[in-house]
Amino acid sequence: MKLGMIGRLFPALLGRVVYDYTARALPELDIRAFKKKQMKEYKAMVARTPSVGSMKENMFAPVMYLACFGFSYYKADPERITMDVFDGMIDAVCRSDMMKRFYKGKNCFDRTEIDKYVRGSERSKKKEYPMDWVFDFSYDLSVPEYYVTHRECGVCKIARQENLMFLMPHMCVMDYPTIEYKGGKLIRTKTLSAGDDCCDFHVVKGG
Repeated sequence: MKLGMIGRLFPALLGRVVYDYTARALPELDIRAFKKKQMKEYKAMVARTPSVGSMKENMFAPVMYLACFGFSYYKADPERITMDVFDGMIDAVCRSDMMKRFYKGKNCFDRTEIDKYVRGSERSKKKEYPMDWVFDFSYDLSVPEYYVTHRECGVCKIARQENLMFLMPHMCVMDYPTIEYKGGKLIRTKTLSAGDDCCDFHVVKGG
């Protein structure tokens, strides 16, 4: 992938939350040195990861950069970034004001959102990009609810590329709050990261 504007945006948006949390969790860590090391790893990971197309054509394209940022956080210092520390970083990002502002006013069941999934599902089945998601989508706005069944996942593919599949269950928890911020509730019984045949997203109206 090319770093580009979106590739530079994620570290800029997430940096303060991530490094403030890390400084609290690991007070002995040299944060400046850690950040420098992570950014070097992040840029290298982005460069060696094949593209899934532009943001305009692929709704999941930005997620590839987010995944690289998360994985590079661990790779920057695997000895100190324990699973507890990694989970804390994910939680800090999910609970951040930045994340809440990003999703403010968005609705899971808005027609624009639904149409995006419809187009995305149709496009994904063409399998133009080896690193891309492949998924089925169905919905019923009278309930309202929708189903996204991921047969292939771009984040899992990066994890395999980087030999970091053990981090996937920790990354997948981000799906719950992001859907909640859009007024939905995620019900999921299977994930590709757990070795299942799919990720079965069932999204209903949040309480």
